[in-house]
Amino acid sequence: MKLIISDLDGTFLNSKHEVIEENVRALKAAQDKGMEIAIATGRNYGNVLALCLRAGLKPHVISNNGAFVYNKDGNLIKGIGLEKSYIKGALDWLAHRNYFYTLCTDHVVYMPDNANEILTSDYDNATNHVRKMTPEELKEGIDIFLKLDSAVFINDFNEILEQDLTFGNISAITLDHDKLSLGREYFSSYEGMSMTIAGNNIFEMIHPSVSKGNALEQLVAHLDVAMQEVMAFGDNYNDISMLKKVGVSVAVGNAEEEVKKVSKYVSLSNDEMGVAHMIYRLLENGPLNL
Repeated sequence: MKLIISDLDGTFLNSKHEVIEENVRALKAAQDKGMEIAIATGRNYGNVLALCLRAGLKPHVISNNGAFVYNKDGNLIKGIGLEKSYIKGALDWLAHRNYFYTLCTDHVVYMPDNANEILTSDYDNATNHVRKMTPEELKEGIDIFLKLDSAVFINDFNEILEQDLTFGNISAITLDHDKLSLGREYFSSYEGMSMTIAGNNIFEMIHPSVSKGNALEQLVAHLDVAMQEVMAFGDNYNDISMLKKVGVSVAVGNAEEEVKKVSKYVSLSNDEMGVAHMIYRLLENGPLNL
């Protein structure tokens, strides 16, 4: 293996979206053996960079579900944004139906300045909850979004759309199962966008040519690495395009069943350090003896 790449939320991070130190040590051990390391995530580059700097990691980064590809030195390899002619209609549809949504560049997550009120109301008014939560759990879940390193709160998205910015993705989040199904159905055939799913209460819109798999092709070409020399980890539907392309594909134990089906191996869960578990097995036994 010449490259190890991992999804973040649900895979490299634990269920509280925290860095697992053993996973960090495992990636560094792979680097010490001469392997390249990378992160592939729905988060934007600015947020990933801040997280990795705190963890002491210097990976290549595929961000915004594949819209942007950066090398480990912070140089942009590829960027594909949504066409602005389609963005406003999507945001208007979401706002009119009281969804919480974000509009993301590679460095900033723009979200409504009343984000806390929207998410709280969304849960309180849910007719069919995605998951029942205590008030403490609800606050903890909301804070994950509100405390993102790259979050910028605004009250007029039209002003942002008028700026010379490249928007990699729109993310929509709801804690109401009926609204979640409605939004996913509507955007599954929305003109000029492709929908991807990275978690139980989220759906995201990206450019139709964007995916983690396509972004990985850009990265391996830049590194002059063959896909068969790549080990990839994932847990959700937006990871499938990447897992299908690599030589060694690993689903963590908490992954969606469809993700497990397309992966060659199933490791321990994210809370059980599934990424580190398989990397250490690779380093000890080699890819043929996993």
